[in-house]
Amino acid sequence: MCPVPGSSFSDTWGASRSGGRRHKGVDMMAPSGTPVYAPVGGTVSHKSNRLGGLSFHQTGDDGNSYYGTHLSAYGNGGRVSAGTDDGYVGNSGNARYTAAHLH
Repeated sequence: MCPVPGSSFSDTWGASRSGGRRHKGVDMMAPSGTPVYAPVGGTVSHKSNRLGGLSFHQTGDDGNSYYGTHLSAYGNGGRVSAGTDDGYVGNSGNARYTAAHLH
């Protein structure tokens, strides 16, 4: 399932970023506070870091890892089913001066 239904995609993979970095993601643009849903069942943990701000890490039952960042708030953690809200779209971390999105 799409983690942010109704969002628009901004594919800026490789675009320049501060400090000589390159963008390593695809952004899903949506209003701040829009729920971010777990694409599959699995285990979710929440962490924060300087660049991404509020983030979730999910180990999926399908064997894949999922990561979302720049959240405005955390959602459910621990064991989740597909469609459970993991967090909410925002612009935390180094995205504080940009439009709300899920990276």
